[in-house]
Order: sequence, then structure tokens, then C-alpha cells
Amino acid sequence: MSDEQAALTKLGSILEDVYKQYRDNGVMPNDRKQYFSGFADALMTLGLLDQSQLEALVEDTNMKVFNMSLKERREVLDIKADPSMFDSPAWIRQGKTICF
Repeated sequence: MSDEQAALTKLGSILEDVYKQYRDNGVMPNDRKQYFSGFADALMTLGLLDQSQLEALVEDTNMKVFNMSLKERREVLDIKADPSMFDSPAWIRQGKTICF
């Protein structure tokens, strides 16, 4: 296995670990999530990973761990995990301002 393939495999393992902890505990492990983001950013900076590969990895890992797409997971699990996200109006949550 090449160093590049080993790095991509490690990235997949980190993401799978993040998702399994989220699935099992109902809380996204922010420290591991940040570790994944930093590792992915480093691979992108080195030219070993591009945006389409990252998106495919995220989608594939969601299917593997949750048996649903990223979009489905966000609609089903993320809302259950943090229903307080609806405590403020959508235009505030999405960072939009409305002038009257």
C-alpha cells in the first residue's frame, strides 16, 4: 500500500470512528471531528485528496455507519440529537438578516 493510500485509509477510519461515536452516544465528538477536519485539510494541502474524493468519503461512510445518505442522516438524526436548533427562526439560523 502506498503512503497516499495509507493516508486516505486512515482518514476513512477517523471519520468512521467519529460517526460511530455519534451513532452510539447521540453526540458528535467534536475533538475527533476537528481531528478529522485537520487531517483532511492536510491531505488536501498536500494534493493527496480533492473535494470530490472528500465528499465521496463522507457519503460512503454515512451509508456504512448509518445506512443512510448524509442528507437523510441530517434530516433524521441530527434534528433528533439537537431539536433546539429550531428555537430560533430559520432566517437567523441561516445567517440571513431581513430589513423592514
